[in-house]
Amino acid sequence: MKSYSLQELNEHLKRVVALNVQDALWVRCEIAQLNESRGHYFMELVEKEETITAKASAILWMRSYNKLLREYGRGVQKVLNEGMEVMLKLKIEFHEVYGMQYYIEDIDTSFTLGKLALRKQEILEVFEKEGLLGKNTEVSLPFVLQKIAIISSENAAGYQDYLKQLEENVFGYKIDNQMFAAAMQGINVEEEILFQLKRIKRQKNKFDAVVIIRGGGAKLDLMAFDNEKISRVVANFPLPVLTGIGHDIDESILDRVAHTTLKTPTAVADFIINHNLFFENRLMKIGSELGLLAQEKIQEQIYIIQNFQQNLHWKSENLLKDTLQKISLIENEVMRTSQSYFQNEEKKISNLESIFEVLDPEKTLKRGFSLTSVDGKIIKSIKDLDGRRGIEITTQLSDGILKSKTK
Repeated sequence: MKSYSLQELNEHLKRVVALNVQDALWVRCEIAQLNESRGHYFMELVEKEETITAKASAILWMRSYNKLLREYGRGVQKVLNEGMEVMLKLKIEFHEVYGMQYYIEDIDTSFTLGKLALRKQEILEVFEKEGLLGKNTEVSLPFVLQKIAIISSENAAGYQDYLKQLEENVFGYKIDNQMFAAAMQGINVEEEILFQLKRIKRQKNKFDAVVIIRGGGAKLDLMAFDNEKISRVVANFPLPVLTGIGHDIDESILDRVAHTTLKTPTAVADFIINHNLFFENRLMKIGSELGLLAQEKIQEQIYIIQNFQQNLHWKSENLLKDTLQKISLIENEVMRTSQSYFQNEEKKISNLESIFEVLDPEKTLKRGFSLTSVDGKIIKSIKDLDGRRGIEITTQLSDGILKSKTK
Protein backbone atom coordinates (compact mmCIF):
# COMPACT_ATOMS: atom_id res chain seq x y z
CA MET A 1 0.00 0.00 0.00
CA LYS A 2 1.43 3.35 -1.10
CA SER A 3 1.75 5.88 1.68
CA TYR A 4 2.93 9.49 2.09
CA SER A 5 4.58 11.27 4.90
CA LEU A 6 2.75 14.22 6.41
CA GLN A 7 5.35 16.57 5.04
CA GLU A 8 4.90 15.09 1.54
CA LEU A 9 1.12 15.54 1.84
CA ASN A 10 1.39 19.12 2.99
CA GLU A 11 3.94 19.93 0.29
CA HIS A 12 1.53 18.45 -2.26
CA LEU A 13 -1.38 20.55 -0.86
CA LYS A 14 0.87 23.62 -0.92
CA ARG A 15 1.58 23.05 -4.65
CA VAL A 16 -2.13 22.45 -5.35
CA VAL A 17 -3.14 25.67 -3.63
CA ALA A 18 -0.32 27.64 -5.22
CA LEU A 19 -1.24 26.38 -8.71
CA ASN A 20 -5.03 26.72 -8.39
CA VAL A 21 -5.39 29.81 -6.22
CA GLN A 22 -2.69 32.10 -7.49
CA ASP A 23 -4.61 35.36 -7.10
CA ALA A 24 -6.16 36.79 -3.97
CA LEU A 25 -9.92 36.22 -3.70
CA TRP A 26 -12.73 38.49 -2.43
CA VAL A 27 -14.54 36.60 0.33
CA ARG A 28 -17.77 37.51 2.18
CA CYS A 29 -17.74 36.64 5.87
CA GLU A 30 -18.32 37.86 9.42
CA ILE A 31 -15.66 38.75 11.95
CA ALA A 32 -16.38 36.48 14.89
CA GLN A 33 -13.29 37.29 16.92
CA LEU A 34 -10.62 39.96 16.64
CA ASN A 35 -7.34 40.38 18.50
CA GLU A 36 -4.56 42.92 17.98
CA SER A 37 -0.91 42.32 18.85
CA ARG A 38 1.92 44.71 18.03
CA GLY A 39 -0.05 46.26 15.21
CA HIS A 40 -1.05 42.92 13.66
CA TYR A 41 -4.71 41.78 13.64
CA PHE A 42 -5.66 38.13 14.11
CA MET A 43 -9.23 37.20 13.22
CA GLU A 44 -11.63 34.30 13.30
CA LEU A 45 -13.88 34.51 10.24
CA VAL A 46 -17.19 32.69 10.01
CA GLU A 47 -20.17 32.27 7.79
CA LYS A 48 -23.40 31.43 9.51
CA GLU A 49 -27.08 31.12 9.04
CA GLU A 50 -28.70 29.62 12.13
CA THR A 51 -25.40 27.89 12.90
CA ILE A 52 -21.82 28.35 11.72
CA THR A 53 -21.40 26.79 8.28
CA ALA A 54 -17.77 27.74 7.69
CA LYS A 55 -14.83 28.98 9.75
CA ALA A 56 -11.27 30.12 9.10
CA SER A 57 -8.47 32.18 10.62
CA ALA A 58 -7.04 35.28 8.93
CA ILE A 59 -4.18 37.69 9.58
CA LEU A 60 -3.89 41.37 8.71
CA TRP A 61 -0.23 42.30 9.00
CA MET A 62 0.65 45.74 10.29
CA ARG A 63 2.18 46.72 6.95
CA SER A 64 -1.07 45.89 5.12
CA TYR A 65 -3.13 47.59 7.82
CA ASN A 66 -1.16 50.85 7.51
CA LYS A 67 -1.59 50.73 3.77
CA LEU A 68 -5.35 50.36 4.15
CA LEU A 69 -5.39 53.25 6.64
CA ARG A 70 -3.68 55.51 4.11
CA GLU A 71 -6.16 54.46 1.44
CA TYR A 72 -9.47 54.41 3.36
CA GLY A 73 -8.78 56.36 6.52
CA ARG A 74 -10.46 55.56 9.85
CA GLY A 75 -13.25 53.68 8.06
CA VAL A 76 -11.00 50.65 8.19
CA GLN A 77 -11.04 50.74 11.99
CA LYS A 78 -14.82 50.79 12.03
CA VAL A 79 -15.11 47.83 9.70
CA LEU A 80 -12.73 45.78 11.78
CA ASN A 81 -15.09 44.98 14.62
CA GLU A 82 -16.49 41.76 15.96
CA GLY A 83 -19.90 40.92 14.51
CA MET A 84 -19.30 43.02 11.39
CA GLU A 85 -20.11 41.59 7.96
CA VAL A 86 -17.15 42.30 5.68
CA MET A 87 -15.79 41.73 2.19
CA LEU A 88 -12.10 40.84 2.49
CA LYS A 89 -9.54 40.25 -0.23
CA LEU A 90 -7.68 37.17 0.99
CA LYS A 91 -4.33 35.80 -0.21
CA ILE A 92 -4.53 32.06 0.40
CA GLU A 93 -1.41 30.02 1.18
CA PHE A 94 -0.81 26.58 2.53
CA HIS A 95 2.18 26.09 4.81
CA GLU A 96 3.64 22.70 5.62
CA VAL A 97 3.81 23.52 9.34
CA TYR A 98 1.09 26.15 9.89
CA GLY A 99 -1.49 24.76 7.48
CA MET A 100 -3.93 26.93 5.50
CA GLN A 101 -3.27 30.63 5.98
CA TYR A 102 -5.48 33.57 4.92
CA TYR A 103 -3.72 36.93 4.65
CA ILE A 104 -5.88 40.06 4.28
CA GLU A 105 -4.73 42.34 1.47
CA ASP A 106 -7.74 44.62 1.05
CA ILE A 107 -11.15 45.51 2.55
CA ASP A 108 -14.26 46.63 0.65
CA THR A 109 -15.71 49.17 3.09
CA SER A 110 -18.62 49.90 0.74
CA PHE A 111 -19.80 46.28 1.13
CA THR A 112 -19.98 46.70 4.88
CA LEU A 113 -21.80 50.00 4.51
CA GLY A 114 -24.27 48.35 2.17
CA LYS A 115 -24.86 45.54 4.61
CA LEU A 116 -25.34 48.04 7.40
CA ALA A 117 -27.77 50.04 5.27
CA LEU A 118 -29.74 46.89 4.47
CA ARG A 119 -29.86 45.91 8.14
CA LYS A 120 -30.85 49.46 9.04
CA GLN A 121 -33.75 49.35 6.59
CA GLU A 122 -34.91 46.01 7.98
CA ILE A 123 -34.93 47.42 11.52
CA LEU A 124 -36.82 50.53 10.41
CA GLU A 125 -39.48 48.39 8.73
CA VAL A 126 -39.90 46.36 11.92
CA PHE A 127 -40.10 49.52 14.03
CA GLU A 128 -42.69 51.02 11.69
CA LYS A 129 -44.89 47.92 12.00
CA GLU A 130 -44.55 48.04 15.79
CA GLY A 131 -45.40 51.76 15.90
CA LEU A 132 -42.05 52.75 17.40
CA LEU A 133 -41.17 55.45 14.84
CA GLY A 134 -42.36 58.68 16.38
CA LYS A 135 -43.56 57.04 19.59
CA ASN A 136 -41.21 59.09 21.75
CA THR A 137 -42.63 62.27 20.22
CA GLU A 138 -45.86 61.45 22.07
CA VAL A 139 -44.02 62.21 25.32
CA SER A 140 -44.60 65.91 25.93
CA LEU A 141 -41.67 68.25 26.34
CA PRO A 142 -42.03 70.32 29.52
CA PHE A 143 -42.70 74.02 28.91
CA VAL A 144 -39.24 74.75 30.34
CA LEU A 145 -36.19 72.46 30.00
CA GLN A 146 -34.08 72.88 33.13
CA LYS A 147 -32.88 69.44 34.23
CA ILE A 148 -31.15 67.43 31.53
CA ALA A 149 -29.68 63.91 31.67
CA ILE A 150 -26.79 63.77 29.18
CA ILE A 151 -25.44 60.58 27.66
CA SER A 152 -22.09 61.30 26.04
CA SER A 153 -18.38 60.80 26.39
CA GLU A 154 -16.92 63.13 29.01
CA ASN A 155 -13.93 63.88 26.81
CA ALA A 156 -15.89 64.41 23.61
CA ALA A 157 -15.45 67.80 21.96
CA GLY A 158 -19.16 67.81 21.11
CA TYR A 159 -20.05 67.57 24.78
CA GLN A 160 -17.83 70.55 25.60
CA ASP A 161 -19.37 72.52 22.73
CA TYR A 162 -22.82 71.74 24.10
CA LEU A 163 -21.92 72.96 27.61
CA LYS A 164 -20.25 76.11 26.29
CA GLN A 165 -23.24 77.00 24.14
CA LEU A 166 -25.58 76.70 27.13
CA GLU A 167 -23.30 78.58 29.53
CA GLU A 168 -22.86 81.50 27.14
CA ASN A 169 -26.54 81.96 26.25
CA VAL A 170 -27.40 85.67 26.26
CA PHE A 171 -30.69 85.14 28.09
CA GLY A 172 -29.04 83.93 31.28
CA TYR A 173 -30.89 80.63 31.39
CA LYS A 174 -29.45 78.17 33.91
CA ILE A 175 -29.57 74.52 32.86
CA ASP A 176 -28.81 71.70 35.30
CA ASN A 177 -26.92 69.06 33.28
CA GLN A 178 -26.16 65.67 34.82
CA MET A 179 -23.62 63.56 32.98
CA PHE A 180 -24.10 59.83 32.34
CA ALA A 181 -20.85 58.85 30.64
CA ALA A 182 -20.85 56.21 27.91
CA ALA A 183 -18.74 55.17 24.95
CA MET A 184 -19.84 56.86 21.74
CA GLN A 185 -18.05 54.46 19.40
CA GLY A 186 -16.60 50.98 19.46
CA ILE A 187 -17.86 47.68 20.77
CA ASN A 188 -18.91 49.05 24.19
CA VAL A 189 -21.47 51.56 22.89
CA GLU A 190 -24.51 49.30 23.19
CA GLU A 191 -23.71 48.02 26.66
CA GLU A 192 -22.82 51.40 28.18
CA ILE A 193 -25.66 53.43 26.63
CA LEU A 194 -28.24 50.84 27.65
CA PHE A 195 -26.81 50.84 31.17
CA GLN A 196 -27.07 54.63 31.45
CA LEU A 197 -30.59 54.70 29.99
CA LYS A 198 -31.61 52.20 32.66
CA ARG A 199 -30.08 54.42 35.37
CA ILE A 200 -31.91 57.48 34.08
CA LYS A 201 -35.21 55.63 33.86
CA ARG A 202 -34.99 54.69 37.53
CA GLN A 203 -34.84 58.39 38.45
CA LYS A 204 -36.96 59.77 35.61
CA ASN A 205 -38.81 62.23 37.88
CA LYS A 206 -35.56 64.17 38.36
CA PHE A 207 -35.22 65.10 34.67
CA ASP A 208 -37.10 67.01 31.98
CA ALA A 209 -35.40 65.28 29.05
CA VAL A 210 -32.51 63.06 27.94
CA VAL A 211 -29.84 64.31 25.54
CA ILE A 212 -27.60 61.92 23.58
CA ILE A 213 -24.72 63.78 21.92
CA ARG A 214 -21.34 63.19 20.31
CA GLY A 215 -19.17 64.92 17.76
CA GLY A 216 -19.28 64.31 14.03
CA GLY A 217 -17.70 61.49 12.12
CA ALA A 218 -17.85 59.25 9.11
CA LYS A 219 -20.75 56.90 8.49
CA LEU A 220 -18.95 54.00 10.10
CA ASP A 221 -18.13 56.16 13.11
CA LEU A 222 -21.82 56.60 13.74
CA MET A 223 -23.01 53.08 12.99
CA ALA A 224 -23.49 52.39 16.70
CA PHE A 225 -26.55 54.63 16.60
CA ASP A 226 -28.27 52.24 14.21
CA ASN A 227 -28.29 49.77 17.07
CA GLU A 228 -31.67 48.03 17.39
CA LYS A 229 -31.58 47.55 21.16
CA ILE A 230 -30.62 51.14 21.96
CA SER A 231 -33.20 52.52 19.50
CA ARG A 232 -35.96 50.30 20.88
CA VAL A 233 -35.32 51.49 24.43
CA VAL A 234 -35.26 55.14 23.32
CA ALA A 235 -38.53 54.73 21.38
CA ASN A 236 -40.24 53.46 24.53
CA PHE A 237 -38.48 55.83 26.93
CA PRO A 238 -40.72 57.71 29.43
CA LEU A 239 -38.80 60.97 28.92
CA PRO A 240 -38.36 62.91 25.66
CA VAL A 241 -35.00 62.07 24.07
CA LEU A 242 -33.04 64.66 22.07
CA THR A 243 -30.19 63.58 19.80
CA GLY A 244 -27.25 65.46 18.36
CA ILE A 245 -24.81 62.85 17.13
CA GLY A 246 -23.07 64.64 14.30
CA HIS A 247 -24.82 63.41 11.16
CA ASP A 248 -24.41 65.74 8.20
CA ILE A 249 -26.87 64.05 5.86
CA ASP A 250 -28.03 60.60 6.94
CA GLU A 251 -30.33 59.90 9.86
CA SER A 252 -29.59 57.04 12.18
CA ILE A 253 -32.26 54.75 13.55
CA LEU A 254 -31.77 56.48 16.88
CA ASP A 255 -32.64 59.79 15.19
CA ARG A 256 -35.81 58.28 13.76
CA VAL A 257 -37.11 57.11 17.13
CA ALA A 258 -35.99 60.13 19.18
CA HIS A 259 -38.36 62.91 20.20
CA THR A 260 -36.28 65.64 18.55
CA THR A 261 -33.30 65.20 16.22
CA LEU A 262 -30.62 67.87 15.83
CA LYS A 263 -27.51 67.72 13.70
CA THR A 264 -24.90 68.61 16.30
CA PRO A 265 -24.47 68.98 20.08
CA THR A 266 -24.40 72.76 19.62
CA ALA A 267 -27.73 72.57 17.79
CA VAL A 268 -29.17 70.64 20.75
CA ALA A 269 -28.05 73.41 23.11
CA ASP A 270 -29.61 76.02 20.80
CA PHE A 271 -32.84 74.04 20.73
CA ILE A 272 -33.03 74.01 24.54
CA ILE A 273 -32.33 77.75 24.71
CA ASN A 274 -34.90 78.56 22.02
CA HIS A 275 -37.46 76.24 23.64
CA ASN A 276 -37.13 78.12 26.93
CA LEU A 277 -37.10 81.46 25.11
CA PHE A 278 -40.34 80.54 23.37
CA PHE A 279 -41.93 79.84 26.75
CA GLU A 280 -40.64 83.14 28.15
CA ASN A 281 -41.99 85.02 25.12
CA ARG A 282 -45.32 83.28 25.58
CA LEU A 283 -45.40 84.36 29.20
CA MET A 284 -44.55 87.93 28.23
CA LYS A 285 -47.20 87.89 25.51
CA ILE A 286 -49.78 86.49 27.90
CA GLY A 287 -48.75 89.08 30.49
CA SER A 288 -49.10 91.85 27.91
CA GLU A 289 -52.46 90.51 26.78
CA LEU A 290 -53.61 90.25 30.39
CA GLY A 291 -52.46 93.84 30.97
CA LEU A 292 -54.38 95.07 27.96
CA LEU A 293 -57.42 93.04 28.95
CA ALA A 294 -57.21 94.39 32.48
CA GLN A 295 -56.99 97.95 31.15
CA GLU A 296 -59.99 97.32 28.90
CA LYS A 297 -61.95 95.89 31.81
CA ILE A 298 -60.94 98.79 34.04
CA GLN A 299 -61.98 101.33 31.39
CA GLU A 300 -65.20 99.41 30.85
CA GLN A 301 -65.92 99.45 34.58
CA ILE A 302 -65.01 103.13 34.82
CA TYR A 303 -67.43 103.86 31.97
CA ILE A 304 -70.12 101.78 33.69
CA ILE A 305 -69.48 103.56 37.00
CA GLN A 306 -69.55 106.97 35.32
CA ASN A 307 -72.82 106.11 33.59
CA PHE A 308 -74.15 104.81 36.88
CA GLN A 309 -73.06 108.02 38.62
CA GLN A 310 -74.67 110.14 35.92
CA ASN A 311 -77.85 108.10 36.04
CA LEU A 312 -77.83 108.17 39.82
CA HIS A 313 -77.28 111.95 39.79
CA TRP A 314 -80.01 112.44 37.23
CA LYS A 315 -82.41 110.12 39.03
CA SER A 316 -81.61 111.65 42.42
CA GLU A 317 -82.20 115.13 41.01
CA ASN A 318 -85.48 114.04 39.45
CA LEU A 319 -86.44 112.23 42.64
CA LEU A 320 -85.52 115.28 44.68
CA LYS A 321 -87.53 117.53 42.37
CA ASP A 322 -90.49 115.17 42.52
CA THR A 323 -90.18 114.92 46.28
CA LEU A 324 -89.91 118.70 46.70
CA GLN A 325 -92.88 119.12 44.39
CA LYS A 326 -94.85 116.56 46.39
CA ILE A 327 -93.77 118.25 49.64
CA SER A 328 -94.86 121.60 48.22
CA LEU A 329 -98.19 120.12 47.21
CA ILE A 330 -98.51 118.52 50.62
CA GLU A 331 -97.61 121.83 52.28
CA ASN A 332 -100.20 123.61 50.19
CA GLU A 333 -102.74 120.94 50.93
CA VAL A 334 -101.83 121.02 54.61
CA MET A 335 -102.10 124.82 54.62
CA ARG A 336 -105.41 124.72 52.81
CA THR A 337 -106.72 121.89 54.96
CA SER A 338 -105.44 123.45 58.17
CA GLN A 339 -106.91 126.83 57.25
CA SER A 340 -110.24 125.20 56.45
CA TYR A 341 -110.00 123.20 59.66
CA PHE A 342 -109.14 126.20 61.75
CA GLN A 343 -111.90 128.19 60.08
CA ASN A 344 -114.38 125.44 60.87
CA GLU A 345 -113.07 125.19 64.40
CA GLU A 346 -113.27 128.94 64.78
CA LYS A 347 -116.87 128.79 63.61
CA LYS A 348 -117.56 126.00 66.07
CA ILE A 349 -115.92 127.99 68.83
CA SER A 350 -117.87 131.03 67.82
CA ASN A 351 -121.08 128.99 67.88
CA LEU A 352 -120.12 127.56 71.21
CA GLU A 353 -119.36 131.01 72.49
CA SER A 354 -122.76 132.06 71.31
CA ILE A 355 -124.29 129.09 73.00
CA PHE A 356 -122.24 129.68 76.13
CA GLU A 357 -123.25 133.26 76.04
CA VAL A 358 -126.89 132.23 75.72
CA LEU A 359 -126.47 129.68 78.46
CA ASP A 360 -124.48 131.88 80.82
CA PRO A 361 -126.60 131.89 84.05
CA GLU A 362 -125.90 135.45 84.87
CA LYS A 363 -126.87 136.67 81.46
CA THR A 364 -129.83 134.29 81.41
CA LEU A 365 -131.12 135.59 84.75
CA LYS A 366 -130.74 139.15 83.52
CA ARG A 367 -132.89 138.33 80.56
CA GLY A 368 -135.75 137.33 82.97
CA PHE A 369 -135.04 133.67 83.41
CA SER A 370 -134.74 131.99 86.84
CA LEU A 371 -133.24 128.82 88.25
CA THR A 372 -135.19 126.51 90.54
CA SER A 373 -133.37 124.01 92.67
CA VAL A 374 -133.99 121.67 95.56
CA ASP A 375 -131.01 120.97 97.76
CA GLY A 376 -128.73 122.43 95.09
CA LYS A 377 -130.18 120.28 92.31
CA ILE A 378 -131.72 122.11 89.34
CA ILE A 379 -135.41 121.29 88.86
CA LYS A 380 -136.34 121.05 85.21
CA SER A 381 -139.76 119.40 85.57
CA ILE A 382 -142.48 119.09 88.18
CA LYS A 383 -141.78 115.41 88.00
CA ASP A 384 -138.42 116.02 89.61
CA LEU A 385 -140.31 116.69 92.87
CA ASP A 386 -141.95 113.29 92.81
CA GLY A 387 -145.09 114.76 94.43
CA ARG A 388 -143.19 115.52 97.62
CA ARG A 389 -144.72 118.13 99.93
CA GLY A 390 -143.19 120.56 102.31
CA ILE A 391 -139.93 120.61 100.40
CA GLU A 392 -138.03 123.83 100.37
CA ILE A 393 -137.61 125.16 96.87
CA THR A 394 -134.98 127.77 96.03
CA THR A 395 -135.56 130.11 93.11
CA GLN A 396 -132.69 132.31 91.93
CA LEU A 397 -133.52 135.56 90.16
CA SER A 398 -131.20 138.15 88.70
CA ASP A 399 -131.44 140.29 91.73
CA GLY A 400 -132.04 137.79 94.53
CA ILE A 401 -133.18 134.41 95.81
CA LEU A 402 -136.70 133.34 96.78
CA LYS A 403 -137.43 130.35 98.98
CA SER A 404 -140.78 128.54 99.27
CA LYS A 405 -142.19 125.21 100.19
CA THR A 406 -144.39 122.82 98.28
CA LYS A 407 -147.86 122.02 99.42
